[in-house]
Amino acid sequence: MAEAVEDGLTPPAWRQRVAPLRDPLARFVTLRWVPLVAALLSLALSGVAIYTATQQPQVLLILPHQIRVAQGRSTGAAYVYFQPAFVNTGQNDRVEVIRDMTLRVQRADGSAPPTDFQWNEVVSLVTDPATGALTYQHDADAVPIVISAKNAAAPLSLFQAPSGWFFTPGTYTITLTANRVVAAAPVTGQVTLTLSADNVTFLDQPGTDKFLTLPVQ
Repeated sequence: MAEAVEDGLTPPAWRQRVAPLRDPLARFVTLRWVPLVAALLSLALSGVAIYTATQQPQVLLILPHQIRVAQGRSTGAAYVYFQPAFVNTGQNDRVEVIRDMTLRVQRADGSAPPTDFQWNEVVSLVTDPATGALTYQHDADAVPIVISAKNAAAPLSLFQAPSGWFFTPGTYTITLTANRVVAAAPVTGQVTLTLSADNVTFLDQPGTDKFLTLPVQ
């Protein structure tokens, strides 16, 4: 049997077959593709960052489980204390501003047209040192509320009915509408309030305005 002989000039056939396979492997090992992949990944991440940063802030409205109602016979109209909470749930650092709020009150049976209570001021709940009863003090006017990703807002707000409007016994649908500055669509929420005849009789007592804390659904 003849033996394969290398003449020193021509590589044997098995070397010729292996050599082409080593060139792609060598190119892969040199990692020349890494900068290109990194650039494409960076471009994709930049696109996601720009998209996220330009999104409008998302505001979640959380309504309280109670409302404080007063008939305001001495002031000429009913008014309520209501404390909505606003939370910015957006994925960026853009802030939202609540420009103003309106509380629409309507009898659930539709027997009367709706009435809009206007947001007049922000107050705080304090204890009267003389009587030990709860009362309110003025904190701020109804100014715009800034809401950021790190700071929620829960203003205890006074809403007043038009002059001459008072609650009567019955069930009411109460809708809060908060108008925003950055986003065009307002934030809204709705609860239901029921006042009995005894509730209204208590609120209508002569003298200093009295308020009741009532649950809402």
